[in-house]
Amino acid sequence: VSTQSTGPKFKEEEEKTPQLYERNRQLRLELQMLYKQADTIISHAQAMKQSDDRKGMAFPSIKNNLRINLQRLQNEVTELRKRKATAQIKYEAEKANREGVEKEVKTLRQELINSKISSSVGGR
Repeated sequence: VSTQSTGPKFKEEEEKTPQLYERNRQLRLELQMLYKQADTIISHAQAMKQSDDRKGMAFPSIKNNLRINLQRLQNEVTELRKRKATAQIKYEAEKANREGVEKEVKTLRQELINSKISSSVGGR
């Protein structure tokens, strides 16, 4: 069976899959790190509030930066999930198409064999 039935798009998407998984893993690790940083900063800020120290004035800016970074990472993870889902749908469609083509090739081969047999029997 020819590999042309899978098509070049399938090959392209199949080659992108490991890269998407790796990028997704990296983003998850970065997101976990930012959550830990945010937790540390929040606990530090709470301690600063309790001690009524004025040095905690930089906290809102850091907190907002972390929120922005967290939102950006969450958006990237969401985008990667969408791309993964799209690639999975394309893969399933190509797979179904390939199976259909393989069945059709088998049927045509059987018909060809049957016609050769009948023509050789009829030609005697």
